Amino acid sequence: MPTFTRYQPWTESLLALLRRPPFVVGATLLSFYVATALVAPLLYPRTLTAIPVDTALLVHCSAPQGPTLQFFPLSLGDHPLGQTEYMGFGVAQGLIAGSRWDLFLISAITVPSMLVGTFLGLASATYGGWVDRVVMTVTDAFLSVPYFVLVILVLILTLPRVSPTQGPYLFIGAMNGVMWAPFTRVVRGEATRIRQMTYVESAKASGASPGRILLHHILPNSASPALAQVPVTVALTLTFIIASQFITTAIITSGGTSCSTLGAGLSSITPVVPYFNYPEWGGILSAGLAFTGGWLPQPDHPFGVYWWGALIPGVWIAAFGLSILLISDGVRDWLSPKARK
Repeated sequence: MPTFTRYQPWTESLLALLRRPPFVVGATLLSFYVATALVAPLLYPRTLTAIPVDTALLVHCSAPQGPTLQFFPLSLGDHPLGQTEYMGFGVAQGLIAGSRWDLFLISAITVPSMLVGTFLGLASATYGGWVDRVVMTVTDAFLSVPYFVLVILVLILTLPRVSPTQGPYLFIGAMNGVMWAPFTRVVRGEATRIRQMTYVESAKASGASPGRILLHHILPNSASPALAQVPVTVALTLTFIIASQFITTAIITSGGTSCSTLGAGLSSITPVVPYFNYPEWGGILSAGLAFTGGWLPQPDHPFGVYWWGALIPGVWIAAFGLSILLISDGVRDWLSPKARK
């Protein structure tokens, strides 16, 4: 007689997740970025260094080259996605080589913040009493001040005491120090609501231990608001990186730095914002935005003279954020009680 393979519950659950179009599209798009980060060292074995230069002294610098990509007949050229006057490499090189750095930065900020915030939110809702009062008082204190202000204050106090190469790691620590608070707030609110549900009361009456109730009832149903906060955290992280790199570029260019004195203005900037002296998405976008306004529409150039410097990195970053949003929505819908029925 023929035998039939019986799927385990986790297999059925995984198949249900893979049947959700938002998750599939988001996972496919994110896989492209992960693959790009993995092949980057093979494509560019030498470390690329990104140092801004002054746009006001173009006489010292070569004019940026536009995209050389031709779809028919297919031809990549030296700079398929164009080149900015700021960098010694093309936009495509910078985006590909910068993938591993940006994925590292985003993961190192989002994952610990989510884990810490979820743990504190569950502990606050589960134990209540003084634990809840202490956790929520600290959380509200962090939420009452804009994130960027707290991060800048931390960086001002710490960056002057370390080398520039350690700045990105201080940035990761500063972001983790504030990004846990939104996760704590939303998880605590959802966990408090779930504790009052009938099925949780039934589990208590049946003699289930607090740990089992927490792991099997409260935690799975409290994961949805935490997952909804992930795209927001990723967006805030990218926004802060882009803003800090744009500030660095703007101040350096206003200081009269030319191609012959690369990096001369970095010493006055590093005590304020972290500077990533390697290919990084925010830095490449900032370089395109700061290039003498060449990305702005002109009468003869509706998309700007040097449109590739801002448009292409902007689309690249936006597509990455969209992948995170789609994955989060897919998993959140998959975890919802209505989807399990």
